[in-house]
Amino acid sequence: MTIHLNGHHRKTLASIFRHPASHNVEWHDVLSLLNCLGSVGERHGGGYEVRIGADRADLGRPRGKDLTGDELRHLSGFLMTAGHMPADLPDQAPAHTDDDHTAQRCIVLIDHQQAVLFRPDGEDGDTAPPRVLKPEDDDGSARRLEHRQGNDDHDGGHAAEEDSYYERIAVDLQTAQQIVVLSDGKGRSNAGDYLVGYLQRHYPAVAARIVVTDRVDISHLSDGEVVAKGIALLESGQSV
Repeated sequence: MTIHLNGHHRKTLASIFRHPASHNVEWHDVLSLLNCLGSVGERHGGGYEVRIGADRADLGRPRGKDLTGDELRHLSGFLMTAGHMPADLPDQAPAHTDDDHTAQRCIVLIDHQQAVLFRPDGEDGDTAPPRVLKPEDDDGSARRLEHRQGNDDHDGGHAAEEDSYYERIAVDLQTAQQIVVLSDGKGRSNAGDYLVGYLQRHYPAVAARIVVTDRVDISHLSDGEVVAKGIALLESGQSV
């Protein structure tokens, strides 16, 4: 189905993808755009569920009238997945290009407390600073694990974080061409396995770029050891 955007919607879409991020993208303009592209519903407990075709995303309620850089990054990643990007961005540099080596490989170290994303292909061959994502409520406070029964996304209804945790990781991984997922091998519930399953269900194109997964003792690995192991896995294509 062809969606015709008016001039105001096209301007809002361009602002969401602008790089560096714009600081005056107002939520009511974004809400109008999302309702034009698909549907927006309020979630129980706060925030919004956005659906565009077969794609969906959970968005937190903005704290102010303008969206923050992280909120814009999350939103642009979802819109990109849903197939809605501005036709052009005059006088703006794209956020990522095929020559942007920092977007090529990503090593994910994940447990139920946090996910650390390493980009080993930084400028001049240096590893870019890792990005840390933690389960959070819309207001920024730490989420507690919830016991969900009858949810098809969870194995046997055992405890799992809110999907917003994995959604934020998925959005961050959209520019990576090769992905390694390292997770703690201890315990019945494995965050790495859940992340892979979440990507397969909601971001199949990203899931297809996972080269290998492995279980490690997170508490005994330094950042340098994580990167070294991840690179070795990428080069071998199998657990080592």
